[in-house]
Amino acid sequence: MGAVPERFAALLDPEQHPSALERAAIANLSRGELAEAFRLADRRCRILPVAQARHYTLRAEIAHRSGFMAAALKDIAKALELAPDDLSANRRLMQWGDDEQREAAARRLIERDRDMTVLGEAVARLKAEGETALGAIHRVGDSITGWAVWQGRGQMSLRIENGAKASSYPVESDPQHVLAGKAEHAASFSAPFPSSTTRRVVSLRFGRRTIVNSVFPAPLAALPVKHGKAVATKSLARTKQRAVEVTVIVPVYDDFEATRGCLESLTKAIAGDDRTKVLLVDDATPDRRIAALLDSVASLADVQLIRNTDNLGFIGAVNRALDAVPAGDVILLNSDTLVPKGFVKRLRKAAHSSPDIGTVTPLSNNGEATSLPLPFAPNPLLSPEDIGRLDKIAARVNADQVVDMPDGIGFCLYITRACLDAVGGLSDHYHRGYLEDVDLCLRARQHGFRNVCASSVYMGHSGSASFKTEKRALVVLNLARLRLRFPDYRNESATFKALDPLKHSRGAIERELIAERRGTTLVLSGAGAVMQVAKQFAVRSDQPAILASLDRGSAKFILRDAGSDFPQSLDFQLPADEHRLFETLTAIAPQRLLIADPADIPAMLVRPLIDQGAMVDLLVADGSLWCSRGGLDPRGRVCPAILQDKECNCSSDTSGSWLKFLTRDSRILAPDAAAEAFSRRRLPSKLAKQVSLVDCSGVFHKLERPSAVTPRGEALGVLPVGLSALDFAFMRDLIRRIRQERPETGIVVLGETLNDLALMALGDVVVTGAVSATDLPGTAALHGLGGVLIARRAPLFGHPLVTAAFAELDVPLAFFDWSFGKVVAHGADLPMTPSSEVVEAAEDLLGWSARQW
Repeated sequence: MGAVPERFAALLDPEQHPSALERAAIANLSRGELAEAFRLADRRCRILPVAQARHYTLRAEIAHRSGFMAAALKDIAKALELAPDDLSANRRLMQWGDDEQREAAARRLIERDRDMTVLGEAVARLKAEGETALGAIHRVGDSITGWAVWQGRGQMSLRIENGAKASSYPVESDPQHVLAGKAEHAASFSAPFPSSTTRRVVSLRFGRRTIVNSVFPAPLAALPVKHGKAVATKSLARTKQRAVEVTVIVPVYDDFEATRGCLESLTKAIAGDDRTKVLLVDDATPDRRIAALLDSVASLADVQLIRNTDNLGFIGAVNRALDAVPAGDVILLNSDTLVPKGFVKRLRKAAHSSPDIGTVTPLSNNGEATSLPLPFAPNPLLSPEDIGRLDKIAARVNADQVVDMPDGIGFCLYITRACLDAVGGLSDHYHRGYLEDVDLCLRARQHGFRNVCASSVYMGHSGSASFKTEKRALVVLNLARLRLRFPDYRNESATFKALDPLKHSRGAIERELIAERRGTTLVLSGAGAVMQVAKQFAVRSDQPAILASLDRGSAKFILRDAGSDFPQSLDFQLPADEHRLFETLTAIAPQRLLIADPADIPAMLVRPLIDQGAMVDLLVADGSLWCSRGGLDPRGRVCPAILQDKECNCSSDTSGSWLKFLTRDSRILAPDAAAEAFSRRRLPSKLAKQVSLVDCSGVFHKLERPSAVTPRGEALGVLPVGLSALDFAFMRDLIRRIRQERPETGIVVLGETLNDLALMALGDVVVTGAVSATDLPGTAALHGLGGVLIARRAPLFGHPLVTAAFAELDVPLAFFDWSFGKVVAHGADLPMTPSSEVVEAAEDLLGWSARQW
């Protein structure tokens, strides 16, 4: 690597930086400069704006040419997760993947690609898997075009259905076709595409077998129409004799167990409610058990069944049902939900609490924005009993509350008749099963209606029962179409997610549940790097734990379960919420308080818990037990209180406030061997005997280094841990000094910093962007480093990045040794004196690198 060339000056312009990285990576790749190409492409994949499929495909190509096949395939998988039909990614997967991956890629390319050379390879791949007929259909203006290959003497034909009309065109074998060498027969075709106000279905058929089927929706301006054929097993007219206020529509296709659970809960939930009926739609299920179940449920007085003779998909099935419900509100309910008693009445009450409300969505374990405890996450499905219990709590603490949302969520979507009459049914411009509900809600807003969440209703949702692993692909494909119709939706959704207006409603439920966590250990920390250590401990601890963090900047006290259980939304603004916080902590009544950040957690905050008998333990994650700033004074120098038995010169000493609460039964936990040595050195001898190394499922360990440590290249890796301004200044000055003393030394910063571009402006410095502990070993290997410096001067023990660096980096490691020689380093490593200033540290690093690589 040399100094940043003039042609890459745009790399240092914040506005041009992301696009400049991509261009520069491509330019370096074309020149064969793979190392620099990878570093630029790698950074583009890690920074904002969020990387797209092409960025991961570019990094994959560079990794592949560099000989890192596993990394290349991992990036291709990421690209296809973002864009399942991406041609570049699928082409590479067909070349690089295993047999199963190549077959999947070939099938996607058959459908989408237009390059006949690529299609020839895909046909050959699928022919080897036993396929005898393949083809693709494309619309080009007013024509339908495509190609087909087949084996045997059957007739290939193109069929175009336009409403009740259908036209067929024979496809004749062409011996001169470019694909003729790949199969016994090959041909291209073209036919006129009829204009229509209804949807059109185009299929490619080999004899009686349909090998390709494409549905082209009606124009956007067209009115909703009926599709396919349906048979009503019981007359719907009889229900018109009484005023039905709400019809619950349940489309059903597969997943017998989920469907049975849904219908059992639904029939119980509406029992005795003569204003609600259920309309089941059998969407030509292939499961005889489901068909029999639907027949059985349809025998109930308030249940009707429509049976489609052909599978119409979710959109077609719902629209067929809507056609059969000319009056009253409707609820679109997924067949993998579990509903509580009285949910219809409460949803209806919310819907009619204001005339401008068009749709209502309840809370759920798996409802995107309405999920809890973790929002925007698929939380585990609870038992029917727990769903009912949580629903009762929601009904009580969130009674009559509605919260505005950009759109509703289709697992359970209540739609008022006024809204439904204004917007019509679901749009069939989307691939089956995802985002058509969002489209309806956004059209409702265009007509002046609001979409709200009724936080007084909670139900269960298993999620993706119908489409399973296809979900991501379906969402990606439909999201592109949604953005074309509603370009502001993405920003609105991001704003809603950031503001999280449903947090208050979730918190109200969690405050009722908190007593169930009685006796749970409370792990207390401030914000920043120490919180990562505390979370690591709490997540992997053998005992249940709740993380309690105090953000002094915002004066907010936050309670979170260390995993994914309740609570996840309990925030307290101090001092206004002090009484409510005390009530909550009293309800938890923790048996033990584990203090991970003594400087940031005032003893008075939890003194009532101590007075009630809570045991105080310490987790030595940094130096804040002795220095209120964690170990560095305001000028960035190491505090004497950390190095030796002296008073902290940063502010008042912090040790006495917490040490006085320790008893002979208190635990002083060291998350790694360095913390153990550091604690024993600094604590009074009596307390030093109570220090023990954390045994936490192997997460924290003795900082043992790999037996084989070898430089992988010539660049120096720098690992920033935490975003401290003082650590950043030290790292910047250190890099500058190294660049002055040895300009030929390339530097790769393995992570994000407070100012990435300022470091890159020093020349021959690449900052990767965010790197996780899991990703660290692979990232370091791909960058070809001679060694890595852990760029953290102040004490920090048990941090995931530090732990991963010691355990998994197989290159020489330099670090500030707060164990004072107690940690056994590899012979190629460089333990550095913590009090080293920039000049001394730079000299040590340069001498070390000269010896090792």
